This record gives sequence, C-alpha cells and structure tokens, in this order.
Amino acid sequence: MHGLVNRSVEAFTRATYGDDLWTRVLLRTKADPNIFLTWNETPNRVTYSLVIAAAMLVGKSRNEYLEDIGSWLTRQEQIRRLLRFSGESYGDFLESLQDLPNRIRLVIPQLLIPDLRVAIDHADCYRISASDHQPGFLSIIAGVLRGMADDYGALAIILASNAGIAARVAQSEYSMKRHFSLYRRREAFR
Repeated sequence: MHGLVNRSVEAFTRATYGDDLWTRVLLRTKADPNIFLTWNETPNRVTYSLVIAAAMLVGKSRNEYLEDIGSWLTRQEQIRRLLRFSGESYGDFLESLQDLPNRIRLVIPQLLIPDLRVAIDHADCYRISASDHQPGFLSIIAGVLRGMADDYGALAIILASNAGIAARVAQSEYSMKRHFSLYRRREAFR
C-alpha cells in the first residue's frame, strides 16, 4: 500500500481520536511507525491491520472507520480544492467522479487509484462502481461522497456495498454550501 494511505490513516486517527489511541493501534498491530514514509510502499496486510485495530478500539466496523476517513479527507483543504474542481453542483461532482482517479494520478502518479464508473439511473440517482480495487476502497469513496454532499450543501442518501455505491440527491440545495473559488482572496497572502 502506498505510504500516503498509511499516513492518512495515522493522521485521521490522531486528529479524531488522539495520539494515545494511535499508540494503542501500533502496540496492538506491532507495526513500526518508522516504516510509514509518505512515498514508500508498505505491505497491504500492515495497512489492513491498522484499520481493523483502530476500528475495533473505537467500536466501529472496518467499513464505518474507512467511511469516516473518506469524510475526513474532504475537510483537508488541499484535497477539498482538488475535489471541488468537479463542478458547481453536487450532481456535477458525482458525474465527474470518473475523472477523479486521473486527477489524483496527475498529482501523485505512484498512488494507484482504481477507475471509477458512474451511471445515472434516472434524475438525481447515481450508481458508482470501481474497477478491480482493494477491500474498503468503496467505503472511503462513500465517505468522500458524504463529505462533499455537506460541502456542496446537498442532502444525499448514500448506500455503499461491496458491489458499488448508490447515491441519490434528495435536495441539491439543502443547506448553505461552503465557499469555493479557484482564486484565493488577495488578503490571504498578506
């Protein structure tokens, strides 16, 4: 697994549950934190054991924990900006999901993200599936979809399974969406 994945699991766990929980995860898995270099590969089993141990310690399933990581990722400003390039509305975002792996590859070529397919069943109902992917990948994507629905101010019903994700946009303007601009305000640089 790409080191950035392990770093994300670590950063989410520390930010959400604290350093003590992360220490307990490392002790339970006997993982060496010094091998989590951002650009290095780690055996998949190490990443899986970290996620499973953390989820057990906080009383969640593996998929719930991964969804929480996906949602947390959308609150990281650099990632949020990458995701918001997808369009003005949440529907635009969903329709452009199949472009996301290529955009990620532009930034981090070594991070292997499965291709995503988006099918529109009927107005405001989307089915998202992925090419061959690691276990839990769709749970992370479901979390990203939840986080971005909030960011766009949309009310969405998202159901994830091993086969794919069903997303229905119940209301596209449910609450205030977060401000987004391609350009930063001039005051931000002072």
